[in-house]
Amino acid sequence: MFEYDAYGLRWRSSIALPFAGRSSDGRPDVTVRFGGTPAHLPAARGNAPHAWEAEPGAALLRVADVARYLVTPREIVIDRRGGDAEDIAVFLVGPVAGALLLQRGAVPLHAAAVGTDAGTVLLLGSSGVGKSALAAALVERGAALVADDVTALVPAGDGVLALPAFPRLRLWADALRPADRRQRVRRNLEQYWKPAARFGAAPRSVCAAFVLESRNRRGFDIAPVPAAQAFWTLWEHTYRRRLVDALGQRPAHYRIGMAMARSVPFVRARRPDWPFAPGALADRIEARLRGIAAPAAASSAGVARCQPRRARRARPRPPRPAERRAPSGPGIVWIAAYPKSGSTWLRAVLTNYLRDDAGPASINALVGSWEQSLRDKFDELVGLDSSDLRPAELARCLAPFRELLARNISAPRPGSAVDGSRGPYFGKTHEAYRGPVGGPRFPCAGAVGVVYLVRNPLDVAASYAYHLQWPVDKVLRRMNDPAADEAQSASGISRLLPNPMTTWSGHVSSWLDQTALRTRTVRYEDLLADPRAGFGAIVRFAGLQWDAEAVERAVERSAFPRLRAQEAEAGFDERQPTAPSFFRAGAGGSWRTALTRRQVRAVVDAHGPAMARLGYLDEAEAFLDGPTVV
Repeated sequence: MFEYDAYGLRWRSSIALPFAGRSSDGRPDVTVRFGGTPAHLPAARGNAPHAWEAEPGAALLRVADVARYLVTPREIVIDRRGGDAEDIAVFLVGPVAGALLLQRGAVPLHAAAVGTDAGTVLLLGSSGVGKSALAAALVERGAALVADDVTALVPAGDGVLALPAFPRLRLWADALRPADRRQRVRRNLEQYWKPAARFGAAPRSVCAAFVLESRNRRGFDIAPVPAAQAFWTLWEHTYRRRLVDALGQRPAHYRIGMAMARSVPFVRARRPDWPFAPGALADRIEARLRGIAAPAAASSAGVARCQPRRARRARPRPPRPAERRAPSGPGIVWIAAYPKSGSTWLRAVLTNYLRDDAGPASINALVGSWEQSLRDKFDELVGLDSSDLRPAELARCLAPFRELLARNISAPRPGSAVDGSRGPYFGKTHEAYRGPVGGPRFPCAGAVGVVYLVRNPLDVAASYAYHLQWPVDKVLRRMNDPAADEAQSASGISRLLPNPMTTWSGHVSSWLDQTALRTRTVRYEDLLADPRAGFGAIVRFAGLQWDAEAVERAVERSAFPRLRAQEAEAGFDERQPTAPSFFRAGAGGSWRTALTRRQVRAVVDAHGPAMARLGYLDEAEAFLDGPTVV
């Protein structure tokens, strides 16, 4: 048996864990052993379709081909299902530990934490935003690691304590020097354990909470979070918050959350998407901490149950009067397109149609955002950390994730067509219908249908090159690459889930040849030629109420000069940091001047059959057969 100290608890485990070891000195608080587990919990509430099931006093996690974990306040039972010790430990120190801490009355946060002269500093944020890399940078400057990825809070007087976890960081390969890449977290995953040079082994009061976000603008934006938003910020970053109510821990969470909101300043720290320099952000956080006084010393005897206190429920927000209800039930209308095929313009028109109020809708609040492709949304709904999963495991989870997403669109949400009780939710995707591994990733359950938007690949190449600021030849190689993926990195992590696009032709055939989902195929060029008819047909396809005058207004408010003006004034979240702008001309035929004859020939040779299928080949061949312009 292995003996450990972590999160203020004494652990006795049948499996080696990355915790700090200790000598045996009494009865353990938590025992980890192998044994049998039930297939289901008899009184589980709310999470049966997920990886998790939970009821007051127990939680059950299922990880396919690894293990099942039965978690109670004093014991974790591991039912091995094919995973080795390395695999089993990864999920135990993440989601399983989070469920245990919730049951014992603590609040686990999706956060790293470091100890400083001012106290414990929390670094909150979604997967891929850089919490661990920033914590590593602060530790190199003299801070002490308290926790990485899962940080536990308990009440202490008028404030809260952060409980020390274990003295290791989990970092992706691109955040490490080659010499530091020694012990992988899991085989075939470019993530490594890095021992912390300093570890804060004693609980200390939390003095500040930095909420990390990324944006596609240069420079940093460090600003306080209003006190009225502090509690809800903590709730948004609670690790496995869907288990709070299922485990009966809402009163404990409320008590600790209110103590945090009253006693700890929250600061929002926005950093550039690329390049991310953890040291530069560490400079700004250290400067901010100089104005924070060290808190009074506090102590804790471990993780104790909080006293129940009734939490106030938020009132549901009524729908905006100008929003149009759809007669159909709730579901997702997928807006699928290869990149730079016009889906952002389509989303702008739809947004202006759905929110037909006094003026044009903001380009930074369009329907069909990347929400359904973000890792934190996956982690919340599925109940597993996407960053813990190997590529094949994650690929198998994508279809169930989207089914869960469809089941959870009944609550009001920004960008929804209606209040959520009816009507479609629009989801943007650049993925192919089928990925390189496994079957379809877009299940029929909960899907209204798919609007598949296509564009002449010659114009796609010209627009994509501008968008990425790449040479056209490099873009053509991507368009011919079966493994093309906008979001995935072999040595790091993106905030977006894997986004396999395959080749341009493969993308087209994957969507046009599937018969499972009701589909409306729309050519971008046809929308340009007659936007009112084209968008009107899409409105009807989505099951929205038809209003010809509103379509007219939506098209006018989404004209490219208006979109460019909005971007110039307020910026656009989807612009690449290296590109001068996102919205360019919005016209067809720019390939004639942007591409050489050799490049046009390369596109035709690679994608001729798909171009012929969509009516693009004749124009390209006429161009190639025409006179050479010197």
